[in-house]
Formats: sequence, C-alpha cells, structure tokens
Amino acid sequence: MISLLFRSFFILLLCSVSFFSNGQRTNFRFFNYNKENKLNEELVKSSQQDSLGVYYFATDGGVLFLENDHFILVDIPQGKSRYFKEIFRRDNGDLLAVSDDAIYQIKRESGKIILKLFIECNTDNSKPKYPKYLFEDQNNNLWITDYNDIFRYKNGSIEKFAMDEKNRTSSYARSFQFLESDSGRLLIVSQQGWFYQFDENKHEFVESDLHLMRLVFASIKIGKNEFLLGTSQGILKITYDEKNGQLVKEEIKPSISASCFHKLSDSKLLVGTWFQGLIEVDLSDDYKIYPIGGFPYFTINDILFDQYGKYWVSTNSGIVVMEKKFFSYEFQTSNAEYISSINLTSAGKLRFSGRNQVFELDEKRNIISLDFNFEGALDVCEFFGDFTFLGTEQGDLFVYKDKELISKLSISNHAITSIKISSEERIWVVANKELFKFNLKTGIVKSYLKEFNGKRIIQNIQLDDEQNLYIGAEYKHSYLFKFDFITDKITDLSVPTPFEISEDFWVRDMKFDEDTLYMGTSGGLLKYSNKSIEKMDLDDMTNSEVNSLAIDKDHSIWLTTSKGVIRKRKSDISLFTPDQGLPSKTFTTRNLLVDSSGYLWVGTSNGIAYAPILDSILSTPTPVVYLTDSEGELIGQNDLMSIAANSMLLLDVSASIYPQKQNRFEYCVIQASQPIIKWKKLSSKNQILISKLKAGKYKICIRGKHEGNYKWSEAKVIHLKVSRIWYFRWYAILSGCLIILLLIFLTNQYSKKRTQKNLLELEKIVSDRTIQLQNINDELSNANMAKDKFMSIIAHDLRNPFNAIRGFSRILLQDKNLLSAEERKELVETIYRSSNDTYKLLESLLEWANVQKGNFKLKPETFDLKEFLDKNVGIHKSLASLKDLHVSGEFDTAMVKADKAMIDTVIRNLLSNAIKYSFPKQTIRLKCKLDKDFVVVKVSDEGVGMSDKQLEKLFKIDMVSTSEGTANETGTGFGLMLSKEFVELNGGNIWVESEKNKGTSFYFSIPRG
Repeated sequence: MISLLFRSFFILLLCSVSFFSNGQRTNFRFFNYNKENKLNEELVKSSQQDSLGVYYFATDGGVLFLENDHFILVDIPQGKSRYFKEIFRRDNGDLLAVSDDAIYQIKRESGKIILKLFIECNTDNSKPKYPKYLFEDQNNNLWITDYNDIFRYKNGSIEKFAMDEKNRTSSYARSFQFLESDSGRLLIVSQQGWFYQFDENKHEFVESDLHLMRLVFASIKIGKNEFLLGTSQGILKITYDEKNGQLVKEEIKPSISASCFHKLSDSKLLVGTWFQGLIEVDLSDDYKIYPIGGFPYFTINDILFDQYGKYWVSTNSGIVVMEKKFFSYEFQTSNAEYISSINLTSAGKLRFSGRNQVFELDEKRNIISLDFNFEGALDVCEFFGDFTFLGTEQGDLFVYKDKELISKLSISNHAITSIKISSEERIWVVANKELFKFNLKTGIVKSYLKEFNGKRIIQNIQLDDEQNLYIGAEYKHSYLFKFDFITDKITDLSVPTPFEISEDFWVRDMKFDEDTLYMGTSGGLLKYSNKSIEKMDLDDMTNSEVNSLAIDKDHSIWLTTSKGVIRKRKSDISLFTPDQGLPSKTFTTRNLLVDSSGYLWVGTSNGIAYAPILDSILSTPTPVVYLTDSEGELIGQNDLMSIAANSMLLLDVSASIYPQKQNRFEYCVIQASQPIIKWKKLSSKNQILISKLKAGKYKICIRGKHEGNYKWSEAKVIHLKVSRIWYFRWYAILSGCLIILLLIFLTNQYSKKRTQKNLLELEKIVSDRTIQLQNINDELSNANMAKDKFMSIIAHDLRNPFNAIRGFSRILLQDKNLLSAEERKELVETIYRSSNDTYKLLESLLEWANVQKGNFKLKPETFDLKEFLDKNVGIHKSLASLKDLHVSGEFDTAMVKADKAMIDTVIRNLLSNAIKYSFPKQTIRLKCKLDKDFVVVKVSDEGVGMSDKQLEKLFKIDMVSTSEGTANETGTGFGLMLSKEFVELNGGNIWVESEKNKGTSFYFSIPRG
C-alpha cells in the first residue's frame, strides 16, 4: 500500500512538471557512499565540515570522519551512547556533536580527533534530557532543545525554559524549530505545531494564537520575515508581522512532506523529504517543484553545502555527494534536436536551429519555436537586422524579412555550411567547400572558385572588425586566406608551421580576440598573429581536432573536441564532458557561442546546452600527502624529509575535496633552487615513487585539479634532503684523493725539487702525527693512572664494608651464646647496612660501566617534564620529613625530548644528595626554567655546601669519594658521575654552584620537545 502511494505521488509530481513550458531545473551529478562503498553505517542523520575541510557524520553507530577516502570512527567515552543525531557548526567554527546523553565538542589534539564533553545530559532537571537540536542566534547564544523543553547556553552556563507538556515531541531527532526575525526576535514552533515568541522582558517564551494542528519537522528563512516549514501535511509559508507580532500562514505544497531545506540560490530551494526523495522548488515561479532526477534514495535527513561547492545529503541509506553540473540542457521543446547552427540576432537575442525549425530564447529563458517555412534540412542560420538567412543541406539559401520569405536561391547542389554578412550588398556563403558572394539588393551571386585554382577547399569564413573576410581551408600548404574588400582580392596568409601537420589538415572554425586569430583545426588549436603561427598547449588534448571556437570577455578560449568542451584560461585548462551536463559528446560544427549575458551555448547532436561563464574558477584545495606505510603519517606544507641517495620514497596523495576519483594530480621533483619546468601525472593509485636521486636538496611539488569547473590547486611543497652514501661523502673522497696524491708523489720521485719539497711536507706530517701520538699516549697514560686510582678508591670503599661484614659475622658465629638479643640485633643491623651500602655501590658501578661500554640505549621521547618534577617532589617530601626538611617546587608545563628513565634517575640523585647534606628545618627547592632551546632544572639546598677544592673534584673518575651526610648517611659517591653521563647522553649539560656552609645548587639542561 505504501509503495503504491509512493508511485502515485511521483506520477502526479511528474505530470505536474510536464505542464511547465521551459522545463529548466538544476542538473546534478551524484556519488554514493554506502556499505558497498566504504561506509559501514548507512543511517546518517547529519553531515558537517570543519574549517580545515574535514567532513564529519552523525550516525546510529557514532561520529565518523572522512580522511583519505576512508571513514574513521571517533572514539566515544566509555559507557556513553553511540546514537548521534546532529553535527552542528557554530559561527566561530566550533563543531558540536549531539548524542542521546551528551553534547560533545569535536576537537583535534596532537593530530588525533576526539570528542570532548561539552554538556552532560540526562543528569538532572536543569540539563537537557535526550537532546535533539541546536540553534545559534544573532547574539551567538546557543539554544538546545530536548524532548519537551528549551535550554540556552550562554557564557558557560545553562538556563532552562520549561515548556508545556503539549509540546512533547513524538520524534527521535526533531523537536522545536527556531525562526529568527530580521530584527533578531526569536520565534519557535514545536514539533506538535504550537508557536511561541521569546519575551526578553519577561524572560520566557510566550505562546502565540497560531496552532498548526500538524507535526513540524523542518524550517528555513526564505525572505524578509518569511519562513517555510516542512510539516506532516505539506510545506507551509509563515510570515511574521514584526509590527503587530502576528504570524500568518499560507499553504504552499500540501503534497510534499519535507524533512530539511537548503537554499540553492535566492530563488531556488533544495527540499529533502521523508519518503519522496529530493526535490527542487522554484520560489520565483509560484513554488513550482522539480524532482531531482536520478537521486537514489527516498528518505533524507540533512543537506550540507560544503566549502568546495558540493552538496552532502544524509539519508537512511548512506551519503550522496551532489555537484551542480556545469552545463544545463533541460529544454523540453528542443533538447532532442540535432543542433545545426547557433547565432545572435542584431538585437542580441539567441537563436538556434535544428534540422527542421528555428528556436529563440525569450526573456524568461524559455525556448520558443519560430515559424519559418522552408524546404529541406537546415544546416546554418544567420541574422542581420530584420533579415534571416537559412542555408540547407540541399544547397538552398532562404532569405526572410521578419518572417516573410523574400528570396530563395539555389546556391549549390550541396550543403551550405557557413554564412557571414558584411552588409546588404555583401553576404558570404560557403557551399560545397566553395566561396560565394551574394548581393541582397541585386540578387547577384558570384563564385570565387577560380581564385582557389578550381579547388573546393573552403571550410569556414570569419569577418574581422573592418569587415575583411578570413577564409579557413583544408589544404596542408594553403590553409588560411584573406579577402580585402578595398582591393577586392584574396591573399594567401598561410605560413609554414613549426610543427608537423597531416596531408588532410583543415581549419574548421576561427575567432578573433583583438588582433589575434585563433583557429580550430584537425591538428589542434592554432594561434595566428604577426604572420606567425603556433600551436596552443591543451595538455593531453593538444593534438585533438577542434570543431568549434568561442572567446569570452575574460579572453578565455572555449572549444569543442571529441573528448568534450575545453576551456583555456591563461595556463589553466579544463575539460567538460557529459558528466558536467552536456547532452552529448558529439558536437556540431561551428556551434559554440558566448551571448551578451555571459552564457556559453554549445550545440550537440542531442540538443543545446548552456553554462554561465563565471568570473572566477573554483579552486581545488591543496593536495594532502601521506607517507605510504603502516602509520600513514601526514606530511605538512613545507615539511623537510631526509633520505639516503639511491633509496626510495613512496607517498600517497589525496585531496580534501570529494569524490576522490574526480581528482587528478601532477608532481615534479626539482632541485631546491630551480623553477618548475614540467609536471608529471600520478599513477592510477595516486602514489609518487621517488628513487635514484643524487645527493642534494630537492623540492617535491604536488598539485591537484578537480573535475569540472575547477582550476589547479596551489602546489604543495615538500623539501627533500638526499644525503650521500658514506663512500661518496667528503671524508671518503678526501681519503681517496690523498691516496692518489701519494701515488703521484711516488711516480714523480725522480724530480729532485719536488721530492725535496714533498719530503719536507712528509717530515712535517710525521712530526705532527708524532706529537699527536705523544699527546694521545699522554692522555691514555693519564687515563690509566686515573683508572688505577679510581680502582684503588673502589677497592678501599668495598674493603671497609666487607671487613665489617666479616668481623661482625665472625662474632655472631663464635660468640653468639655470649651476646644478648639486643647485641645480636645491633650486629645484624650493622651487617645489613654494610651489605646494602655495598650493593648500592656495585649497582652504581654496573650502571656506570654499562654507560662507558655503550650498552645503555637511549630512548628519547617527547613528554611533559612537569609530571616528573611533581612526582619527585612528592616522593622526596616524605624522605625529607624524616630529617625535618622541607621540599618545595611549583612548575609550568615544559615539553622536553629525552630518555624518561635517565632524567628520572638524575632528578632522584640530585634530590637525594640535597637531603643528605641538609640540616633539619632547612628547605630544598626544585625549580624549572624555559630557555631558548633547553629546559634548565635547578636543585638547591641550604646545607653544608662545598669548598672550591671539593668543587674541582666533582664529576672526575679519579676523585670519586664518599662523605657522610648531616645525619651520618653513607653513599656510593657515584650518583653525580652517573647523573653527568645521563645528562650528556641526552644532549644537555650539568654544573654546580656552591659555597661552604651556605648550600649547593645543581643545574642541568634538557633539550626542549
């Protein structure tokens, strides 16, 4: 039964459209995202785009975003609802996502998209319960509706406006609609059809007299205090009388059940419906409706118009991306005709002909048929004042004044293909590839076949501003002629072409742009100026046959080829195919025209099409580039990358404009200082493979172009540094050069003078090397002595605790019966402390030894130093309290790049030392300061301090010593040595300031992250 109603509705809808005389509407092309095409969750409630061009979608399975042609699910907080109803964009660009139990802000943090809780819902009566819909007024107040009430979010607080129970919505996603007047007066209508006005003085919504007695689902403002509502019983128009505060309703389309609206233009609307698909409404023509032909789904939830000129339609069956086709051709009376000719009258009206009739475009852009009686099939029509000239395939020329036939001439027994009019005395006609001149006053027809040596080679004729006739021919060596009406002579203007042309070369159409003549030929688009000729670059279509030419006011050149309509505007070249609205890719000859209103008209084998010539071409966004690996790292503009010579780099390229299959990309790899010379196309996978580059600095430039009325994007530039392989680096080359020089020296040793000179140089080198070796030997000797001393210190530090352990252990074994329990306990504690100190010493020795041998692997990462400092302050406060010490420190966020474990060890060692050498009641301070490239950490105490001699011994292997703390604490003496090694491994420095009996301050630096 329901399907029968659907079919009945569409039959009625199509029947109503068929009565419209012009039949014009907006043409769209479609691209679907559904389960068969990357979209797993097909029930899409809402779509939105952020300021960076990323698309987001509210679905019954969560919030999705589109990246590199893949839909990615945004993580939802644990235990929260996955049912989302709307993605809302505020005036400041913030995106809000509405779910069943919360409103979130969509944010990008550290390269990841997250849902940040904005308003917790369903918690108490002061918060929205099952929120439905958001609205932002002219004062940037955010209004929120739930199943029954309205809330205002202002300056971080939520205010509730309780509404009557009769307004309780019956819809899962719809409740109140907001209608804001021109003056900012806020009106609302509930889903149940009750109207309210917001009274600022009373601070409440005041009920109006109007009640619609139907359900309301959608709204849009269409004019001054004029609104359309989508209701369960059709579309209503609501007019608000600002002066009297009254609402007036008017039935518009009772048969349309609208779910959403979007403005196509000031006079046209897109209307989504619940079960009737997508519809276009003409506001300027009595709200006439046109079904959007080819739209694939019935139920529509939302329409988004993105920043690239595309429409994203959210449906119960997926997403449909719609784009206005560049060309329109919806003329019911003529769009199936073979268009034989297009021209303008003297008054600037557009007329064109099919095979059997002539059409005219009226002021309302309707096509009307003109009543000209003639025999045969039309091939060309031309207009001059009140005169109309029709040429047929049979070679007959019909001349009309107004619509009265005044003359019929049989020019030839073959088709008349071109007519140009200089005056009533000079009408030029091409028939059977022969040039004729016809005098309208005398009726005399003159042939110019002899001037072309009896050859029928004429293809096309064109007049310049001085009424001189230019003649295009089909002869390889003589393809362009000029008739000078003053001398009454024809001159061959052909010049040798600097490019190869075939024997069957022809010139089919010609157009002037100031003093330059452009020619559409079998070998492409040619430019003739100052007696020289050149071929115009049309990318892949440079050598394509050109049948028609037109030039607009911006000096853009339009032409037709077998591939489609081409526009060349300076260096930008665009191709328009049937995907952009052309009724056919078979174009009739010389049937491309720009009218006085700035519209381009093109004749095809299946009717006429037109397109507005826009002053600006839409820009394709800069390409998005990823590293082709498991991580898919996004590469930013002007990022620097490094690879080794002869290695490979693979990049994925996409764009933020969709569908991706309508994008094409080009790239070039050039030396950093070179300009771009030539672009290369990307592979079908949109990947760039770079390999076999020599060492040096390069730029990878990538640009993109979207199909249709889009120009090339700005180039994305990636800087690439290619490093030499080790054996090509300077020191390897230098070593090789030295060897070669040595060989040259040996082969030229018979030269006494050179030998003496080289010997002196060699002696100097030997002397220098000897000194260097001596210095190295001295350093090694000193190092060995230092290590010997170091080992003796270690042996001493190990011997004492071991002697204590041995002695006390022997007493416990031999005299255990003579010792009291308290004495035995004291001896055991002494043994434990000695063994523990020895273990710490050995542990520090092992760590230090591992660092010296290079066994410690640095694992740098970026982290917030504040967390480590806070943690250590907390730990050491407890330790310091045992000595009645105070540890303080407050820190700001400081991002550093270092090995976490090493830095943690350094901080612990320095704080432990500060506690060890401080007296009760004193304060230990931990501070952090941001420098240009480093973060500097300071640990200071008020304790025993150090003398200058003690400071000199710090951080030296041969002067490691232990000293007791203020509470007789012992230590290994290796903490500072290990700290120094760890800090320097992470690219920092450590230093100390101290004064005897006044305290010590240790400093160390870490690179910023």
